[in-house]
Amino acid sequence: MTEVFPLGFPPATCFYLVLLVATLVLHMVFMHYVLAGAAYLAFGRFMGPKRCAVCGWQAILIDWLPFATGLAITAGVAPLLFVQILYQREFYTANLLLSHRWMAILPVLIVCFYLLYVQKSAWITRRAWFWRIPVAGVVFAGFAFIAFSWTENHLLSLDAAAWPELYGSGSFRYTSSGLLPRLGIWFFAAFTTLAVELAWQGRLLGMKLVQPPPGVAVMGLSAVRRLSLTATSGGLGVLACGTAYAWTLPGETTRALTGPLGGAWLVAAVAGLAVQLAAWAWVAVQNRFPLPLLITATAGCLVSLTSGVVLREVVRVSTVDIKALAVAHAEAATIGGLPVFLLFAAVNAAAIVWCIRTAARAV
Repeated sequence: MTEVFPLGFPPATCFYLVLLVATLVLHMVFMHYVLAGAAYLAFGRFMGPKRCAVCGWQAILIDWLPFATGLAITAGVAPLLFVQILYQREFYTANLLLSHRWMAILPVLIVCFYLLYVQKSAWITRRAWFWRIPVAGVVFAGFAFIAFSWTENHLLSLDAAAWPELYGSGSFRYTSSGLLPRLGIWFFAAFTTLAVELAWQGRLLGMKLVQPPPGVAVMGLSAVRRLSLTATSGGLGVLACGTAYAWTLPGETTRALTGPLGGAWLVAAVAGLAVQLAAWAWVAVQNRFPLPLLITATAGCLVSLTSGVVLREVVRVSTVDIKALAVAHAEAATIGGLPVFLLFAAVNAAAIVWCIRTAARAV
């Protein structure tokens, strides 16, 4: 592994790695909105009806979270398929060992999805404010459980030494020193993505991001400063959890992350995060968010998000014997279906764009 990711791998393996990264980044864009948005709402419900009424971000999240959840689920299908092609043995083994606890994510996801519609329904608006708190809390707890389960499954798939003991014990719970730090990285990263997405939504919906109207503040903070606090807290959380996670990695994995395979991507991830933090610091000081700065923060977000997903795979390919799987990848590449996949990907993308444009015109 002396070349930068994804170079240096057999053609079929390289092809699927690129597709996995590209589709996973798209899934992360929507998934971050859902996870961090659910957390933002769960916290916001405790501020009471008066403060929530003037918080435009909460109103946007209530309206858009159900749709964003549908997008996250749809966009998650492709990377799930590519993971099975690339790491079939590891992925299925982790699924079987975690058994029904792993499958519990499906009913939890269904409950959360329907509760998102309850949050924006006329039924709950007729109830006392108190009932908004447990509904939002259950939604966030459900999505947090799903995030925890995916992290647990991922780390277990890389720890082949733990498979016999876990199977022999009959336990459905896997523990690892890297579990919470790794979960923290993606949880806090979700807030940096959410802040950028909300800023674009606010701009498209006519919110004043350049000259915030006087008097519209929550806890003494204007709308753009609340976004700045959200993104900055997320960015600092990523740095803290990333440092903690690095201490749990074996030396070989660390060398892969800092060497030719992942070194350039690690620098890009840190640089993208630094650009975001600098942009949000300017927003906090100036209390406005002009378009050029929003574009800069968006670019930094996309760079750090893409680099983070690549580093995720660098850790995996440095742990799994990826070269031994090259034959299976080559065989998978000979099976037809790519044109059909690309066709339906284009159809789905067009349908999503049409839905967003239709909703935007209605608003």
